[in-house]
Amino acid sequence: MGYGFYREEIELPHKPLPLAAFLIVEDAIRFSWERLKARSNPRINLKTATEDEVTHDLYEVIYDEVFNQGLVEGFDREHFTVVSREAKVRNYDGTKLDKMPDLLVGIAGRNDVYKNSQDWLFIECKPVDADHAVGVHYGAKGIARFIRGEYAWCMTSALMVGYASPGYTIDHKLPEGLGRRREELKVTQTPLPCSCSPAVSCAEKVYITEHERIFCYCENGRPAPTIKLRHLWLGRI
Repeated sequence: MGYGFYREEIELPHKPLPLAAFLIVEDAIRFSWERLKARSNPRINLKTATEDEVTHDLYEVIYDEVFNQGLVEGFDREHFTVVSREAKVRNYDGTKLDKMPDLLVGIAGRNDVYKNSQDWLFIECKPVDADHAVGVHYGAKGIARFIRGEYAWCMTSALMVGYASPGYTIDHKLPEGLGRRREELKVTQTPLPCSCSPAVSCAEKVYITEHERIFCYCENGRPAPTIKLRHLWLGRI
């Protein structure tokens, strides 16, 4: 069989990740965040620590203390394979080989995808505060990476995590920030709350947005479809 540019056997994007996978991972993140906040002798101050410091400590709790420990239902080796921090992946056309999403979670049983190296639940984490505005930082340095095909270009959904300082609520700040940069961030669906993810003491309800992507797949020439982003904001206090 010849391998032309338009190869029908190449299935991109990959089949969607199940909603249950997101809900379980989000539960694990919330549980891990509560554990970090409850420590009597924490390594860092969650109120003032940098993005990298917070994300690294959160990652260690998620993977070292919570994963496969029976603490969060479903967050185990039967359903997930690995959690990694800043693993290098290439962008959609291979011109950038060292893109590093904050967290990658492998989903078990996805053996029929085109690119195993790109089949993940991608998670990008960003602070949300006076020095890190939603549109400029969370949007242009977070959401935009999914739009440009740097992250999750094989996927149809991904997760954004915000470390929100007091006064920065998702139901106000996310619509406001995206509204100001609607064209730049290719917003096709304004933020809507997820009915499956209500607010808890340490985190607000999850919101969902949808964005156009600005690239075509090199493998088959087709434009990438929109991507749905789930937004989980964790309270710093």
